[in-house]
Amino acid sequence: MKRFASIGKVVVRAGMIAALFSLAAGAAAADTPTLAPLAQLTRVGTMPDSAKPAGIPDDYVVTPNGYFSPDCVATVHAGDELQTNGMIRRASGTMEKAATCGKANYTLQGERIEADGRRTLRSTATPPPEQSGWVQSANYTSSKPIGRIVATWTVPSAPTTKDDQVIYFFPGLEQLPTVKSILQPVLGWNGYNDKAWTLASWNCCVDGTTFHSDPIPASAGDTVVGDTYSTCAAGQACATWKIDSRNTTTGKTSSLTTNPYADLTWVFGGVLEVYNVSTCGEYPGGPITFRNIQVYDRNNTRVASPPWQGSNTSGINPQCNYGLSTTATSATISY
Repeated sequence: MKRFASIGKVVVRAGMIAALFSLAAGAAAADTPTLAPLAQLTRVGTMPDSAKPAGIPDDYVVTPNGYFSPDCVATVHAGDELQTNGMIRRASGTMEKAATCGKANYTLQGERIEADGRRTLRSTATPPPEQSGWVQSANYTSSKPIGRIVATWTVPSAPTTKDDQVIYFFPGLEQLPTVKSILQPVLGWNGYNDKAWTLASWNCCVDGTTFHSDPIPASAGDTVVGDTYSTCAAGQACATWKIDSRNTTTGKTSSLTTNPYADLTWVFGGVLEVYNVSTCGEYPGGPITFRNIQVYDRNNTRVASPPWQGSNTSGINPQCNYGLSTTATSATISY
């Protein structure tokens, strides 16, 4: 999901997307992802005209990081590892170059990002009343590099109105002042144009490509643990991180082994991100609580009281009783 926080404060993003993107079926081992063949990310062309982001091609897809060409979305399977140079080390030991994207993507704020990283602010945005963007987040900036964040939450009931909306929940880590990547274990509803819950781990956006693990299914009431952590010894700047999206109810885990690309100092205990929500009934059952949040610095010292901050939702339409409350170890998002 490449919100990429747009450097600074959490802001509302623009639009919703979709496009066919083939994924391989995972093995059925306890910690190996399983998914239906030909899982498909939601495509812009399937959206109603009233909700389509202006200027974004119909074949682009929705991700937790904005709108991307399917050519710029890559799957890193279980046992594979995303390297610093963008190469993927496969479980077999072979090295593979991820396809070079070469196409622009769009942030949730409607900015066009060229393949060379240049940004262009678009003058038009998704028309109201559809809501797309980061609705709520509990976040703070750390003075020390972070080595791990782990959080637990429960899969909510599906929305009562099952339309074309996409819903994402996740904790995560980014860099400041220059955001280079975002590491996220993500619970999504309708992320694969399936009107269902799925779990996958994401890292965006090296050379304009967003990477994710094979998705696994989830159901209302399942317990989810999102764990993002350095695999190196305490105190080291580590080039190998794991993002585990774990469904403890089913025993399945969708893991991404990746490089963070820089020290991670922007901490998100819990985020609600949506695409194409026009009525309050299009939200899933709520509120949702990210609980037992644990944040550790690079030295593996737990942060006792993370100074969580929230985002301003006063301008969001539709208004659905949005709220955020936090403790040292929890973040409850209301909607």
